[in-house]
Amino acid sequence: MSEQRLWAPEGASEEGQVRPHVLWLPHDQPDVLAYLARVREILTPYADIITPVAECDAHMTAEKLAPHDRDGGRVDEERLLRAAPFIQECLAGLVPFGIEIGPPRASASAAVMDVWPETVLHEFYLCLRAGCSDAGLTMAPVAEWFWGHISGGYGLLDTNTPTLAERSDRLASELGRGLRPGSRVSASISSVWLVLEHQDVVNNQYTFRRVREIHLGRTERVAA
Repeated sequence: MSEQRLWAPEGASEEGQVRPHVLWLPHDQPDVLAYLARVREILTPYADIITPVAECDAHMTAEKLAPHDRDGGRVDEERLLRAAPFIQECLAGLVPFGIEIGPPRASASAAVMDVWPETVLHEFYLCLRAGCSDAGLTMAPVAEWFWGHISGGYGLLDTNTPTLAERSDRLASELGRGLRPGSRVSASISSVWLVLEHQDVVNNQYTFRRVREIHLGRTERVAA
């Protein structure tokens, strides 16, 4: 991971490498998991330049939360549980909705699959942010447009030699055509997860610990 992407400077405590997030997880949708497995098959021969995302770590980031809330308190598991009812209340007016994932493509630092449709996802994003704000959590300024995407792999090193650049170009080409036919997959979003996400610099991956699932369209209060 490049220095600009690090959550904490080298040598910082383990706590600095953990941040709260709101994720959509596809682990109950076999078609999506099969699709992501096909992406990993394409990426695996290029493990010297990109680290494929394991099935258990697959996710779409719905919102990145700051490590501290508006009162300056650390956002740990207990704090996320206290925030959950506020987020639930804002998502109660939404209903589960369908999305499409793909096709896979190479970006500057990862292999990604865009998620569609953009309009519905942006409305979902705004409702989620409203709930996080009501809960006293802090976030980056609202994005003009929500970019829904799932990463299939994270770049391992700069492809700054002719040999590595050639491999990178070949990988981008294989990603672009490797899943055809069927370069997209349908899925549905019916819930999100509050998690504590860990940036594992050594293994070039992001892992997470699930804290609370919040369903769309459900008005039951979540126990604090």
